[in-house]
Amino acid sequence: MTDVAIDEPTATAKQLVLRILGYGVWVGIALAPWLGKLKVRGFSALIELYPESLQDWLIPVSAALVGMIVVVIDFATNERTSKAAIRRWFIATVIVFVATLLTMVWIYPDLVVRVEKGLEGDRMAYLAVVTGTPEVPGRLPAKCKCTPGDPAEQCVGDVGLKPDNVRTCFGAVRINRATRALTLLYLAVMASFAGAVGLGWLQWKNREHVS
Repeated sequence: MTDVAIDEPTATAKQLVLRILGYGVWVGIALAPWLGKLKVRGFSALIELYPESLQDWLIPVSAALVGMIVVVIDFATNERTSKAAIRRWFIATVIVFVATLLTMVWIYPDLVVRVEKGLEGDRMAYLAVVTGTPEVPGRLPAKCKCTPGDPAEQCVGDVGLKPDNVRTCFGAVRINRATRALTLLYLAVMASFAGAVGLGWLQWKNREHVS
């Protein structure tokens, strides 16, 4: 095998790599408490309302999404963007945030049940389980031990937390649809919040330059 000499990258390439690491890694590390990756005493991140199986991949996905928003805002600081345009984007972003957050609050109880996990210190801990419905649906397979119409919490408590058991009683299609809806809502809430913060900062920077 012949050795091939690899030239040292240019200064521009080095800066590009550092910027990618900054936006892709540093942003995620700095926002770890907000994203829910780092636990802070007395603070509960939004992601904690979601099942642990979803948290494992939603946290890095949301970190990448927020990192991209930071890239866009950083790019916008070097563009000639009018205050009126930033104001319109800010209002639109706030509307998206409020709409998606209210939608999440509205549909969450119908798609997710919280089952007692046990005491952690002096408080009861709960596990979130996506069922896609607040009650056991009809036409259950024989393997499901629940009764149609029973509360979903009761059924999950009876059959256990194994994903296969939950899917048997509530249906894989129903659970998958609920999971997609919850995922999109979570990402929309996180992205719109980060975007609103970034646009507010951008407007402040513009005023600073004017003054």
